[in-house]
Amino acid sequence: MKRGNPVIYISILIIILILGFFIYQYLIKIYESTVKVEPQNLFADNQSTLTISVVPLNAFGSKALFRNSPAEFEIIEGGSLVKIQLLDNEKGLLILKAKSETGKVAVKIKSKHSLLPMMVEIMIQPNVT
Repeated sequence: MKRGNPVIYISILIIILILGFFIYQYLIKIYESTVKVEPQNLFADNQSTLTISVVPLNAFGSKALFRNSPAEFEIIEGGSLVKIQLLDNEKGLLILKAKSETGKVAVKIKSKHSLLPMMVEIMIQPNVT
């Protein structure tokens, strides 16, 4: 039985290592974090919710694969206007529920993967029906 050429095996191994390095460095590794707010405004109706999530970005500017961006959230202004429905610092997720008052809420976000803290301002609009 004839064995294959060792150059082929070494070449395949080098290609697999280069491909693994590329996938890790450009698709999995976190380069920056951004904040995603959905929806942009709350309504003063005691049932509107708003989700603030910290999204880790890879080298291509899309969400990093298999990764979360831990973050700390601090309500700077308007803490009495909202109720914290869910706070998950490990996943970088905050869900706020509006109370019955209008105003402005400011949230300071310190992410593990960002250089400076980020600020999010949320306007609570009157419920007009």
